[in-house]
Amino acid sequence: MTGGRALELHLGRSWRGHDDTDLSFCRTQAAEVRKLLASWDIQVAAAGELTPWDGSTLSADTHQNNLWCRRQPGEPWCLDLTVSDGDDADWIFRRDPTVRVPWAVAVLKTRDGVPYLSPELQLLFKARDPRPKDHEDAAEVIPVLDLDQATLLRRRLPADHPWLALPWR
Repeated sequence: MTGGRALELHLGRSWRGHDDTDLSFCRTQAAEVRKLLASWDIQVAAAGELTPWDGSTLSADTHQNNLWCRRQPGEPWCLDLTVSDGDDADWIFRRDPTVRVPWAVAVLKTRDGVPYLSPELQLLFKARDPRPKDHEDAAEVIPVLDLDQATLLRRRLPADHPWLALPWR
């Protein structure tokens, strides 16, 4: 799980509505995802355009990092699949490959075993061009990040980022 729902999983509560569900998979798993959702309408969201996805390799160089999914054309989009990068040891932040986090730290699990992206990494994605809902998420989550999570996020935010004015641990 990624996106706002991942942040809610981390805190164990909800604070806003969601239009879809964000999930993530590794770029190397694309063929498996296509098989799993074979009957779905899946579009690559890149460069402000949607293009039907046939299961071919998703290119990081052309920013093919999101798939919008719905059961049938004309229905509402219900899944936003984020393409993640990494190797056997680490999750790698595609916007800055120097940010490498061991998978066990990057992907946490709820008590029920539901995997979700660690909150500081999710907020790192949301920080680039924050929308009102991203500011809302940050205000809820940043005050409860543990020291390691807060340190990673704080170090990666620009000096003038509005989230730095929030209460931090």
